[in-house]
Amino acid sequence: LSIPRIEGTQELMRSEGIDLILATGGIAMVRAAYSSGKPAIGVGPGNVPVFIERTADVEKAVECIVSSKTFDNGIICSSEQSIVVDRPLEDSVVKELEKRKAYFMTEDEIDRVSRTMIQSDGGMNPELVGKSAEFIARASGFNVPDDTTLLVARLAGVGRDYPLSCEKIAPVVAFYVEDGWVKGCERCIEILEYGGLGHTLVIHSKDADVIMEFGIKKPVFRVIVNGPGSQGAIGMGTGLPPAMTLGCGTWGGSATSDNITPEHLLQVKRLAFNQLEGWFPFAEGYRYKEAVRVKSGVDNIKLPNKSKEDVGRGGYDREEIENIVRRVLRERGLI
Repeated sequence: LSIPRIEGTQELMRSEGIDLILATGGIAMVRAAYSSGKPAIGVGPGNVPVFIERTADVEKAVECIVSSKTFDNGIICSSEQSIVVDRPLEDSVVKELEKRKAYFMTEDEIDRVSRTMIQSDGGMNPELVGKSAEFIARASGFNVPDDTTLLVARLAGVGRDYPLSCEKIAPVVAFYVEDGWVKGCERCIEILEYGGLGHTLVIHSKDADVIMEFGIKKPVFRVIVNGPGSQGAIGMGTGLPPAMTLGCGTWGGSATSDNITPEHLLQVKRLAFNQLEGWFPFAEGYRYKEAVRVKSGVDNIKLPNKSKEDVGRGGYDREEIENIVRRVLRERGLI
């Protein structure tokens, strides 16, 4: 579209020439794609919190945050939006941020940036998307050194009364201090519920139990551990599928929680020949070993004996599954 407008985009999505829509952007855009009558893959916003827990390597954590949030001036949707610091680390984190040219704004400057950057509907001023910290400060009516990396806003809460607690597609971050990982967890969830459910969370910690609490129980589909959010969520150094379009699952109003790759745009036709003599509706009549042998070419397959009453019942309880996850993470040196 030579002149991008909502009406034109909606008309394009309804066009007979469109087979599939891949929608990224604001909630309104994603909803429009899903209601267009065409197959659609939509992804949601990311209001990403990063929690620095008291056992973290502060120098590495801050280095990751600054490199992530300044990467392409913070336009990656998985970049850190709010820094949540465990209270014992507050002074050291502030010192490391200032060492890396982050600028802690005064209350007046926070108010100025809030009014300049965040519009009345809660959305971000598009004129400031991807601009430098120095540019945003100047546009807000005050000056910072030219080499400033981040504008940091100490906030007391989350929501409409604290405009900079939302997603900011620029090198501007909110800053919170909480006492203990439980309080830190509560703050992170509060941030996620303000426009980031399902997307990404970052944690810096050496405590395996805390990491697992965040990894298993928090309402996101990507938890980056001891790394940068921007780069980690899109696959750099984490093993996640490389992608710039990140699904938020049903928590965030998306059809998928995956990193969207070219595989999601492929349609695969499958021609499947029956290789058994008859149809066996119950488990005791189904020849598992033969089916697996035909698939894999391997004889002597060992499979559990299941009756029809057992079909659908898992073989592990929650504690066994958690122990397996912990063991695999330890083997890979991740905890």
